[in-house]
Amino acid sequence: MSEKTELFVKAVYETVVQEGLHMYKEMYEEELSSSDDDLYSQAIHMYQQMNAEQQRLMMHMIEVVMVDTVSHIFGLIDGSSGLNGSDIEATLLLDDVDTEGYLQDLYIGYLQDEDLYP
Repeated sequence: MSEKTELFVKAVYETVVQEGLHMYKEMYEEELSSSDDDLYSQAIHMYQQMNAEQQRLMMHMIEVVMVDTVSHIFGLIDGSSGLNGSDIEATLLLDDVDTEGYLQDLYIGYLQDEDLYP
């Protein structure tokens, strides 16, 4: 397995999960006007009404969904998971190098090795 594939997996985790979770935390802590009634505003208002432990649990749930979604996408790309109702197969090349069908395993291994799995 190439070093580029490992770097790619780590960069996807850092970008999608870590930065994404940080953005969610900031969004959920922002001030809202009382006239905001869209679903995002309702979710933010609900979060702000929670106690600290409930807020921590909600962020944890969001992190789990993000981690699992990235894992599933990697599985679709590397062929270890299939698309419902489709026989389309994807391949990912990083700088013209095939990722060899190990993205999901590499991602899960990285999370376990670094104790990052929520």
